[in-house]
Amino acid sequence: MDIDFEFAKKLKEKVLKIYEESKNIKDIAIKNKEKNDIVTAVDVFMENEIIKIIKEWFPEHSIYSEECGELSNNSEYEWFIDPIDGTINFAAGIPLFSTSIALKKNDETIFGIVFDYNQNDVYYAIKGQGAFCNENKLNVSDNEKLSDGIISFCLTSHYSDKHIKDVLKVEEKLASKVRRLRLVVSGAIELCWCASGKIDGVLNVKPSIGVSSAAGKLFVQEAGGKITNLLGNKREKIDTMLVTNGKIHDEILKVLN
Repeated sequence: MDIDFEFAKKLKEKVLKIYEESKNIKDIAIKNKEKNDIVTAVDVFMENEIIKIIKEWFPEHSIYSEECGELSNNSEYEWFIDPIDGTINFAAGIPLFSTSIALKKNDETIFGIVFDYNQNDVYYAIKGQGAFCNENKLNVSDNEKLSDGIISFCLTSHYSDKHIKDVLKVEEKLASKVRRLRLVVSGAIELCWCASGKIDGVLNVKPSIGVSSAAGKLFVQEAGGKITNLLGNKREKIDTMLVTNGKIHDEILKVLN
């Protein structure tokens, strides 16, 4: 099976069906995992069903999923799956959560798809062929001034004391320099917003392998944006993250460093 836009359509149909089936789960059975973070029965159900599809279509590929971790086949291809990115929002009834799926080849993302169920939007991209929301091509914002920028950042319940302090330092440095700071905690949706020009940047102070951000970072790249770590260098496999429209990237780095 080729990774093309027809494949994206088939995967979209499968995942939307799984999400509809998940609504039949009456007791979402919230459980704690890392610190105050949680997982629900919907996370587990959707993850298992998506993994079944990937294994059926690509049995030789490796998989890295949010709840199961890495299922390695020593393949040059690896799928990154976050069945519900923004689980705390989801469990609380806050309509800011999504499903994120990405495919990497030799650690480079070549395909991504994100489902923003509450907006009826599906974002997808194939490397070198552009990023789209539904049928509309995505472009990052034209904003060239940090003072006019809207920047989102992450602070979750499983952050260490050090990471919490790092977030607060970043917030203090940026608060007076931007138009708005936003704390959404659904990284996949935030990256979709950046790729579509709704916001101008997304940052994360906690080094991460990026299960939930793999697809969204590809969208931003394909839409004309820029991605580095918080020092302005190329991201390592596990690293901090700064994603912007590209036009305010250097200005943010100057403020942060």
